[in-house]
Amino acid sequence: MTDAVPDMQADCPLPLAYAPLNQLQALDDGAWLALGDDPYFLVQLPAAARDGGTLRISVELDGEHLQRPCIYLDSGNGWTESGRVELLLDGPGHWAAVASVDALAGPARFDPSECAGRFRLGAVALERVAPADLLLELLARDAAIHPDSAAAVLAHAMALADEAGHRHACEWLLAAGPDRLREPPGSYAAWVRLHDSLGSAELDALRSAVRTMPARPLLSLLLPLSGERHDLVRASIASLLGQCYPDWELLLVCDEEALSAPMRDTVAAAVAASSRVRLIEGRADDVAAWNLALASAAGAWIGVIEGAPVFAPHALLALAHAVASDPAAGIVYSDCDRIDAAGRRHSPSLRPDWNPDLFLARDYLGSALLLDASLARAAGGFRADHAPALVADLALRCLGHADATPVHVPMVLSHWPDVAGVDQATHAEARRNALREHLGDRVLAVEPAVDGARLRWPLPAQPPRVSIIIPTRDRVDLLRLCVESILSLTTYPDFELLVVDNGSSDAEALEYLASLESRPRVRVLRYSLPFNYSAINNFAVGQAAGEVVALLNNDIEVISPHWLDEMVAHALRPGIGAVGAMLYYPDDTIQHAGVVVGLGGVAGHVYSRQPRGSRGEEARAALVQDMTAVTAACLVVTRSAWEGVGGLDESLMVAFNDIDFCLRLHRAGLRNLWTPHAELYHHESASRGSEDTEEKLRRFHSEVAFMIERWNGMLDDDAAYNPNLSLGHGAANELAFPPRRGLRHWLGHVLAARPAATAIERSWTTR
Repeated sequence: MTDAVPDMQADCPLPLAYAPLNQLQALDDGAWLALGDDPYFLVQLPAAARDGGTLRISVELDGEHLQRPCIYLDSGNGWTESGRVELLLDGPGHWAAVASVDALAGPARFDPSECAGRFRLGAVALERVAPADLLLELLARDAAIHPDSAAAVLAHAMALADEAGHRHACEWLLAAGPDRLREPPGSYAAWVRLHDSLGSAELDALRSAVRTMPARPLLSLLLPLSGERHDLVRASIASLLGQCYPDWELLLVCDEEALSAPMRDTVAAAVAASSRVRLIEGRADDVAAWNLALASAAGAWIGVIEGAPVFAPHALLALAHAVASDPAAGIVYSDCDRIDAAGRRHSPSLRPDWNPDLFLARDYLGSALLLDASLARAAGGFRADHAPALVADLALRCLGHADATPVHVPMVLSHWPDVAGVDQATHAEARRNALREHLGDRVLAVEPAVDGARLRWPLPAQPPRVSIIIPTRDRVDLLRLCVESILSLTTYPDFELLVVDNGSSDAEALEYLASLESRPRVRVLRYSLPFNYSAINNFAVGQAAGEVVALLNNDIEVISPHWLDEMVAHALRPGIGAVGAMLYYPDDTIQHAGVVVGLGGVAGHVYSRQPRGSRGEEARAALVQDMTAVTAACLVVTRSAWEGVGGLDESLMVAFNDIDFCLRLHRAGLRNLWTPHAELYHHESASRGSEDTEEKLRRFHSEVAFMIERWNGMLDDDAAYNPNLSLGHGAANELAFPPRRGLRHWLGHVLAARPAATAIERSWTTR
């Protein structure tokens, strides 16, 4: 964050979780239906939001007949008209208000409209704001309309501020300049300013905090120099010299005579500037020189800087703090972004916590990671046979050499210039060769995939029997499509189909069920109790003969013949729990590409409604990866894993039983996977009906409460989803304002560990 007047600083925006309470029905496409003239949601306020003050409320809300959306804040007297805050349209689908309130006593109530109708609700956010921030927003709007007159707008604001006696605040705004005024709300530039920048006073506090660290590991950084532009290298080295962590060394791997004159000057200046910079003689493309640097490194941790990134001034401290906190990690990595020639940051790469299968599919750890130096040496150092993927190959061997779990620092610590780097196709092929050597006969093949690799895992010589379980009731059109597509397309050699009839009464459905009785591989089971998805599947598993269980909705249609081969091969791998598939709506948009817990409240699908073939952020919609949860609309799991956690929880009759099941598998130490290589259509919820009665709404609300009570600690920190990303309804992969973890969370943790902190420093920990 840029330097600011301390008493003008404001709290970060706080994301608000909400749940439907009255006259609301969730629709299949993610929209909502207001069933009367008094619909409202319960909005949970984090503790930090209850101190009152000047609050800005913003809501993403879109509908054809919205009337007077508002929010009720409870200052101790409940939801009364005195606490009503009207929301005003602030742009297409965006409503906002500013209110000055005393301390808040309880949750808020959000009324999306005063009439029945369909609407979409996205993120709901609240933040404490300072007058200077409000003024900045007003100026930003004016500057956006009249960008050429932004300076004049600021001068006019200065004149007005003189009259009001707030000149110091406007001097701060004037120093920000017109560029800051042009930041679009919700942009990465705004996120960087609010949540990923530190002022000089904060950096000074961090430098002071270093002196009290109980352990200060030495970090050895290898920077091979060849054809990089000398100006970029100079900027990269300058960013290291400006670090607030002092215990590092920089080993410049280069053949000085082969360097250009400007690069030689850059190297000489770096060596003269600090005793921590030294030369390792050798060509940058000579692996022997890299290994010489590895042998010469004095640090307990080593990093290779491939390219010329600019490091955040707190980068090495954040990495050192991570390795000091978990010295057995073996590998430490962080987030990064790009930086253009004007110094503007863009295109963030916000990574998940350690995700083994995603790492096999794609080198998502990236550059600028740290390796335990002793582990790197024990693993054999750098090897020429997998150039140019030298670091990726070494990371693979480090992981195979020791039982180490890489640690993720969810902070943007390096900024990579917008210049051509290593040829990605060549790098990807070299890494696939390293994977083939690393995995050996554990996989059938390592094939090219979108921005990565597809690993084909083998089935046993005698594949186990799979019991495919399909609960159904009436809707013979869906059931017939489901069953016939399975029987006609599925290539897996040994499966049985258990169709569980839960009280069908339609004559055509009963006739079709009767016809299935005589079909090979098919059994029809009768479950006559009231509908309970969990109980029906538990009952069917008890009747099943397979060593592997496949849960399938009756509105699923098979479209890839090898879907079951793919999913079973993964499910049989050691340590794997549930395996989910790529599901499409019939219009060829994505319905399911994995589930993020906490998204939209309890759980939400990522990439929903994206076109078929979409890559997603960094190809994550196209690569096998660990997910905390997957949908039971198509889920494969071994019987032993199913029985190990007790199957589905029958307290969850309709909603979230699959999410709860996956979370229990996760808690038991198993990894849940999602694969894009098993493709099916999902005619979602076509046979179950809507939550359109008071009884169904009460049941749904009780299941929401059940999940929050049981899993509250996990619903805001999905390891497969970066904490700098939003959990707002319909906001998957959008930036979080504020992040749940990240720079300011880490800053507070570091400064809180100091023996004493000033009042201003204590305020930094809560912003």
